[in-house]
Amino acid sequence: MAQTPTDLSFKVLDLLSKERAAYGLRNGDHVRYRKHCANKLHRLRQVTGLTSGKGKTYKKPAAVTAETVTDVRHLHLLLFSAERALAHSHELKALIAKDPSSRTALRKEQLSWLRRAHKFASTLHSIGSALASSSAASASASVSQRTLADLAIYHLAVRAELAFEKGQWAEALADLAARRRLLGTLAAAAADSYDAALATEFIDAHDARIRYAAYKLGRAESHDIDGVVADVDADMCEDALAGFGALDAALRSETGVDAAEAGRRELDSVAFAGQPVELRHAEMVKAMLRVQAALAQLGDRAADGKSKAKGSRGWDKVLAVLGDAEAVARQLLDAEHARGLGSLRSAKTTAALGLAHQYITYLLLAHRVRRDLALVDSVALDALPADPTDFKIPGGRARVEAAVKSLQAVIKVYDTVLQSLAQARALPAVEDKESVRRGAEDLEAHFYATRCYHLARLHSIHPTPSYASTVQLLARATARVSIARAALFDDAEPVAEPIVTLSPADVDALAAQLAALDAAAKRALFAQTVPKPVFFDTAFNYVEMPMDALLVRAGKKDAKNPTSAGPVADSVKAAKAATGAAVDTAVKAASKVVEQVAGDAQTAVGRTARESREATPGPEVDEGKPKGWLGGWFARK
Repeated sequence: MAQTPTDLSFKVLDLLSKERAAYGLRNGDHVRYRKHCANKLHRLRQVTGLTSGKGKTYKKPAAVTAETVTDVRHLHLLLFSAERALAHSHELKALIAKDPSSRTALRKEQLSWLRRAHKFASTLHSIGSALASSSAASASASVSQRTLADLAIYHLAVRAELAFEKGQWAEALADLAARRRLLGTLAAAAADSYDAALATEFIDAHDARIRYAAYKLGRAESHDIDGVVADVDADMCEDALAGFGALDAALRSETGVDAAEAGRRELDSVAFAGQPVELRHAEMVKAMLRVQAALAQLGDRAADGKSKAKGSRGWDKVLAVLGDAEAVARQLLDAEHARGLGSLRSAKTTAALGLAHQYITYLLLAHRVRRDLALVDSVALDALPADPTDFKIPGGRARVEAAVKSLQAVIKVYDTVLQSLAQARALPAVEDKESVRRGAEDLEAHFYATRCYHLARLHSIHPTPSYASTVQLLARATARVSIARAALFDDAEPVAEPIVTLSPADVDALAAQLAALDAAAKRALFAQTVPKPVFFDTAFNYVEMPMDALLVRAGKKDAKNPTSAGPVADSVKAAKAATGAAVDTAVKAASKVVEQVAGDAQTAVGRTARESREATPGPEVDEGKPKGWLGGWFARK
């Protein structure tokens, strides 16, 4: 009985994509990837026993051939040997681009490593062809046509790069065209959107080389990549890869292209405000497939009426997978920016990557807002009175504290909602589209008014209420509600990509609540007891109150007869006249006393000043001598 051969098939392109993305090539770090390939080769040689001996004695390892291959790790050994040589070549090429003066010294070594990579890739493809052929049915191992197609694609890519470096444009174009057609077949036969995006990713990786080779060959429309590939006929593809036609037919037969297209697990079409969003990276498509599944599961739970706890877990799962998708998109975008002008990605892929990242970010923020609003609905506000105009909460201090804490929790959730809406409004894709930007701004105005409403209720029911702050907050909220109503329902153009759908009844209900609370807060503010200032009592000791004018305005006194104020007014006037005469007499007496005291004080001050002033010193005079001009001369002895 014939022994069943071991299936050594594996997904070459998937393995390469994951290894390159995880170990440096996403950011163009060829040194890191080369070291990773060297470490991986060391481990593979130890596992397979294909080492170079121990100690100082070198022992050449056994060659890997179609007859000696018994484990898939033998194929991995050849694959990562080619990858290590290819990474070394790319590292030297980057050094040459950084320092053009080193081109003479490094160019030869770069091409040497590239030829070595081509040698390993060719060996790997030959072994795969031998294992996949019908004559290998009696062999101990075999591979599928899908694995052989992946190995052929890798072999053509390395050989096309070598021809490109040598300036052999026709050979490079034929290899790249054959490679692109095989990738197109894989994309058509993909079982899900991830495999289709993986094939698309490898297609886009060498579009720039196809354009440049067509330009060097003198093609006028070199930018039309599909047209350039279509001009490469089947004979040229057969010359580039022996057995290309048979491989393509066997691949279609094995994968079942028609059946795969009918039963493929495809990602739903994605569009942002009418603009299609292309997800051309396999990692991004894989993440979005998880998002699609999580959203479908959340919708099913909502339709079945699950409990709030399960609904909360559903929202957490959706936000988690959306966060992973956003992280993947951001990493791809950062890697694209790091590569800059040296990127081999097509212009179409580069332009679509930014839009895809912004779309995923908008989707994440939108579902975060919806989750927060669901949390607001789940917060228990039983401690609050049903009537918002009722500021007295029965039940004692504990119930008041519970109501305050509930309102504080709701206000914090609305803070998060406003933060998410502000971030969504700041996205460039949102700012460029008027209908999307207007919807985000109007929702921000509406929920800002809602937050002010709950904050005003908190100020009014607090143990130390502040009705003035309540009135001020409600004035701001009323203005925002008017803006939201005018923008959401008065504009002829509908809002695109709505985060939350609001109806006119919702806005009108909020406006009615604001008006009722505003009226109640103003009544409470005016009803507050304001203590009379102290200076108000002492003011009437110095200022005469206009009683006559007040009585006239009150209608209790005739304006034509102001003197007929009654006995009370006559007594007041008599007292005032008597008080005025006494005051005049006292003022005159005080004036005389002050004048006398001031005169005596002035006289005393003058005398004291004369007595205390020092005498002016004069010349000393001898009383025994005669005075005069000549007396002193003649009287001299």
